[in-house]
Amino acid sequence: MQLPDRGPRHLPLLGHLPQLAIDPIKFLSQLPQRYGDVVPLRIGVSKTLFINRPELIQQLLRDRNCFRSEESRIGLRSFLGNGLLTTEGSQHLRHRRLMAPAFHRERFREYGALMSEETYSELTRWGGNQTRDVREDMTRLTYAIVSKALFNMENSVQSTHEADEVGKALQEVLPWMLLGAALAGVAPWLPVIYPPHARRSLKKLRGLVQDIIVRRRREGGDRGDLLSMLLAARDEDGQPMNDADICDETLTLLMAGHDTTASTMTWALHLLAQHPQLQAAVADQVLAATQQGQARVTTELLPQMPLVRQVIDETLRMFPVVWVGDRTPQRPTSLGPYTIPAGTRVLFAMFVTQRDARYFPDPERFDPGRFAPDRMKQIPDGAYMPFGGGVHLCIGNHFALMEAQIILAALLSRFTFRSVPNHRVRLDPQVVLSPHGALPMIVHERSRSTHQTCKSSQLIST
Repeated sequence: MQLPDRGPRHLPLLGHLPQLAIDPIKFLSQLPQRYGDVVPLRIGVSKTLFINRPELIQQLLRDRNCFRSEESRIGLRSFLGNGLLTTEGSQHLRHRRLMAPAFHRERFREYGALMSEETYSELTRWGGNQTRDVREDMTRLTYAIVSKALFNMENSVQSTHEADEVGKALQEVLPWMLLGAALAGVAPWLPVIYPPHARRSLKKLRGLVQDIIVRRRREGGDRGDLLSMLLAARDEDGQPMNDADICDETLTLLMAGHDTTASTMTWALHLLAQHPQLQAAVADQVLAATQQGQARVTTELLPQMPLVRQVIDETLRMFPVVWVGDRTPQRPTSLGPYTIPAGTRVLFAMFVTQRDARYFPDPERFDPGRFAPDRMKQIPDGAYMPFGGGVHLCIGNHFALMEAQIILAALLSRFTFRSVPNHRVRLDPQVVLSPHGALPMIVHERSRSTHQTCKSSQLIST
């Protein structure tokens, strides 16, 4: 079957393209409403097909003939090199297989202990009743977790100093990388250019990471961290990754391992602040599992607080950190009843599909009960994909989910969160979907004597 004719087949460069660049979420959300679930477009010089049908998205992601487009990778590659987020085919498969042992569930007890330790260490910095920028707090915390998971499970002056230096350089260059990647998606003919200070930061960042890799390879041994696993990994021919590949994958894990989780946690706190009864219900479960906050949140306790996981899942539905994706078939391929010519960029948006009322009734309502076991069965395959799918399913998805649950549970065991009156929260849809600017919240130490209760069972079934 040929592609449908309806749709804005030609988007003038000076017409729709600025709208796509300025408010891409609004632009893509309107396409299914106006033209249906399969919409042919021409964005600038690129032939593009936008799809919003779960079964087609699922089929697209599972097709090994379909690669992520050059437009979606060029901006990331300028910063991350040839890591998992920027490679395809045999190179991507080799790296993914080499990295898989680092994310095996057998190591998760160690990672969970690290996450808990770093979270409670962060909470000692928080005072009593105050207004805090939770986005800044979550960025600092998630970087502390991923840098220690990557570079050293043990505490040392040297590793702490190195992690701090890497973090400073990363924060200087990251906004430019995200901007470059976003612009490349809509205007791939523009070069990815960093300003001088960002280029210096990128050079410093790569130099710091390479120095750590060279020293660790020379020292040898397994420190129980992700870098040790990368250095020890061997492919089926017994060949390791070279230092340049390890540097690229380390930068990929640093970026993807903290910015995404920080955004998820920021959105989760924002949503819970708007729903105080639900926030109280989640806290009830956490306090019951931790003996009224006397015990720390651990991976072993997470099954006793299912609402925490449901809040994270619903947060990822409403604000998927990677909110848009694409694939380009390398040769003509079938997608459902349609024939897709080679080289056609096929675009899909998790933000749009995960707010489609056909798959999520009353989609603008924050309802963690959607992810109660009985209701999850009603969600069709391909309608909920916060970590992507197919060969590019996020390799650290279980790591990220465990981290988010531990952080959220620990926070709610100690504090309550309220929105700052009249503060407008806006979306910043770059590579990662974050709030635009700071997100201040009113934070109070939790008073167990006046803690408001709400039956968890009532909220789970809503």
